[in-house]
Amino acid sequence: MTGSRKFLFGLAGAFGVPWLLLVIIPVIKAQKLTPEAYDKDRDGIEGVYPSTSIDRQGQLVYISEGCAQCHTQMIRPSFVGILDGWKKGWGSDQSDQPKHAVRPSKWEDYMGEPVAPLGIQRNGPDLANYGYRAPKERAAIHLKLYAPRASKTNAWSMMPSYRHLYKVKAIEGNGSSHALEFPEDMAKELKPKKGFEVVPTPAAEQLVDYLLSLKKDAPVPGEVVAEDAK
Repeated sequence: MTGSRKFLFGLAGAFGVPWLLLVIIPVIKAQKLTPEAYDKDRDGIEGVYPSTSIDRQGQLVYISEGCAQCHTQMIRPSFVGILDGWKKGWGSDQSDQPKHAVRPSKWEDYMGEPVAPLGIQRNGPDLANYGYRAPKERAAIHLKLYAPRASKTNAWSMMPSYRHLYKVKAIEGNGSSHALEFPEDMAKELKPKKGFEVVPTPAAEQLVDYLLSLKKDAPVPGEVVAEDAK
């Protein structure tokens, strides 16, 4: 075998083997995943895992807007010295001292999703279970998306504005019931002019729906914590 052939085979192996192990095989395994039923006697609950579904249209907006560049959707395992599972608000238990750590993310948590937005880096908080800690009012989420630093208390935020997902329009009649309400201490230049209002576009509404649907901590069959099963 000539030197050039050895080089070509070596080059193909250097790129092909990692591609096979890190992309092809995981994709094939992921495609074979199916929902698993809970055993009432063993787990104490009924249904299937995973049971929650995400908002597909909203996920497309999330991906297209590059949210995964700064936010992860992956609770890392604690055995590597990471304390993701104990961070306040990162699971269904929103108390200051959760009884149990949030379990690490699993393959099945992303079942049925065209893309698993694990995230590029974590400049902002993890969003795997954001649906639990999200503000009760949708308007608060919209305001965060429109003007992340709207309030002086959030002046430190690095989050970019997504104003392009909102429309400034002249107020008609009593105005839109979906119009954003701005805090008094918000900078004047961020507020619409008198006689105008800011309303979410369908894409903004879909993005909020998606964020509210993020609850990827369903109990795993065979690993249900006894107290959670009651």
